[in-house]
Amino acid sequence: MKISKILLFMVSVLAGLALICVVMPSEGIPCGSTRLEFPPLAEVLAVPEEQDTVVEEVSPEELMAQRLSDLQGARVEEFRSFCRTNEARIYLPGDDETYLDPLFEAMDAASSRQVRIVHYGDSQLECDRISGDLRERFQTQFGGAGVGLVPALQTIATYSLSQTSSEIPHYLCYGSSEFRRPSGRRYGMMGQVGVVNGSASFRFAPRSAAKYPHAFPVTSVTVWASGRGSMTVQADTSRFTLQADTVLDHVMRYTTRIPSGARRLSLNMSGSFDVYGIQLDDTLGVTVDNIPMRGCSGTIFTGIERSSLEAFYRKENVRLIILQYGGNSVPSATTPRGISSYMKSLRSQIRLFREVAPRSCILFIGPADMATRRGGQLQTYPQLPQMVDSLRQMSLSEGIAFWDMFAAMGGEGSIIRWNEHRPQLAGSDYIHFTPKGAAEISDIFYNTLQFYYKFYRMRTGKEQDALRREIEAGDSLHAATTDSVAP
Repeated sequence: MKISKILLFMVSVLAGLALICVVMPSEGIPCGSTRLEFPPLAEVLAVPEEQDTVVEEVSPEELMAQRLSDLQGARVEEFRSFCRTNEARIYLPGDDETYLDPLFEAMDAASSRQVRIVHYGDSQLECDRISGDLRERFQTQFGGAGVGLVPALQTIATYSLSQTSSEIPHYLCYGSSEFRRPSGRRYGMMGQVGVVNGSASFRFAPRSAAKYPHAFPVTSVTVWASGRGSMTVQADTSRFTLQADTVLDHVMRYTTRIPSGARRLSLNMSGSFDVYGIQLDDTLGVTVDNIPMRGCSGTIFTGIERSSLEAFYRKENVRLIILQYGGNSVPSATTPRGISSYMKSLRSQIRLFREVAPRSCILFIGPADMATRRGGQLQTYPQLPQMVDSLRQMSLSEGIAFWDMFAAMGGEGSIIRWNEHRPQLAGSDYIHFTPKGAAEISDIFYNTLQFYYKFYRMRTGKEQDALRREIEAGDSLHAATTDSVAP
């Protein structure tokens, strides 16, 4: 049909309807029991009057409050989505979002009281890898200086500290039995002890100031030991005498302050001492103690005299204990029964820490990916995923947090990819990280912890000003963008 005919038809219909509106009586036309009515033409053609609408005014304060509430709601959902799906998430016991709050509260107050984080682990931590990078990040953000706890005799050099010591007997509660103490369980919080009979000296200086600028200067020196005698510190041209304080049973804490700080210092002892550890710290801020144990699976703590552990955790403000183990048990625990036996032993260690350090949060970090050759092909140890799952379940059932390093670095086969990366992130043994790889995994963990820390601050109302600034900055950006495109 032609358009002209369609148009003519529509006009005819409208004209007919208009004619009906004109001729139809206002009272309508009776039709049996009903009445036919049609609206007048004036009513059909009338334009409805606009009605005034009342708009309630919203104050700037109310608008900001609503926008803050919306932004906080979005952040809560973002956090909970991260906890449900992100491979780098921290598993919290009972999904308790407040589990790490004591740590975060202490970090916020680190400008008035020093906070300690103790990082135990296997050979992945040697040379102050991972711990050193964590320490530097914490101290940059929350203040503090120093490398924290070091042993009397450093058997493996670290990247952060140059240390030389007198030749003294030195014993370990882990590793080969030839390094064990002839008798007794006095090893201290580091799982090792240096024995001084007569006199001994220990010298400390920075090794990599560019990478670890917060490692020095040191303003506080503390020695944990048992025995009798005297201790002094030579810092530049000044000499300081350490003051003794009995903490628990035979465990002594010798301390001194170095008001002007020292980049190089010498610790001198005269007498008879079992030296459990030497702390090189600032008086405030955050410090991370690096305690690597080569060949250890983390089942040795119940073999250490309890008082030497309890004394340290009673006196120091330790708010987080990290236990990073499992890798050394992967090659041998090849069956469900073997893994179950390992879990049973770890439970005893965790329960010990919960008793001697009741104020500390505890976080277990599972092993990294590890590869072996099977049929001529490199592949992840078959039992490793089951080991990681068992460690997670064990940790959560014991009421502590768990971080899945295996998943965070990419899961099965990731150690091979990290080795093939340029620069290399994993060594040719397909077990250990290179220094760059250690820094990478440290960054992943620290950024994850920061995500939980920021959620804590928002949840407790400590981020209100920051959220306001974020909203205002968004408004300013919108206004600037609008102005720039306006005609």
